[in-house]
Amino acid sequence: MRRSIVALLSLVAAALVIGTSGAASADPVADTSREVITDDGWQVRISKVEEKVDRVPNLAASPFTREGFVGLKAVADITGDGRVPVDSGTLTLGYQIGCQVDVSNGLTVGLSGAIGPNIGISVGGVNVGASALAIPSVSFSPKPGAITTVPFGTKALSGAHASITADQVQIKVDSCAGPVSLRSYAIVSTSTAEADNSVAVYGDPIWL
Repeated sequence: MRRSIVALLSLVAAALVIGTSGAASADPVADTSREVITDDGWQVRISKVEEKVDRVPNLAASPFTREGFVGLKAVADITGDGRVPVDSGTLTLGYQIGCQVDVSNGLTVGLSGAIGPNIGISVGGVNVGASALAIPSVSFSPKPGAITTVPFGTKALSGAHASITADQVQIKVDSCAGPVSLRSYAIVSTSTAEADNSVAVYGDPIWL
């Protein structure tokens, strides 16, 4: 029991330093792209570009909340001399979000309050996430860290070129002790009478 409490306090102290210290910071992330030739002869290229993350101290000043604003763009191009026309396709852009230790199962340190949604995304004023109330107690029941995939948008292809741009999208991760990592992704999928293809690119992992 003593070891559990000591470990808990150490984790909380680390979360306090990571979660509430420092001013906002912005980092650019390297562009990535891939190009493949499909079985029916089309050249399909997918690119993830113009990615950046602005980290900000969370408004709640909570040691278990991370907040920031991200921007990124996905671009798809179809070229070449395919044997059959492309009937349909989609372009998708989003993030994979990883939390080292999910504490939504119940963690308080002599304080009352709610430990709420594990991930909240705001795009155009729409928020995704649901709250959960933690009963105040000096207890810590960690679950394995989780990775959540959050699509920002999907666009149907109507020609040989398509793009999705997301700018200043708020990302808020609650109920997480330890580092929070983000990895962007962009996926283009095409379908013809002969073949279905999906090509994906991923950004470098970044911390929030």
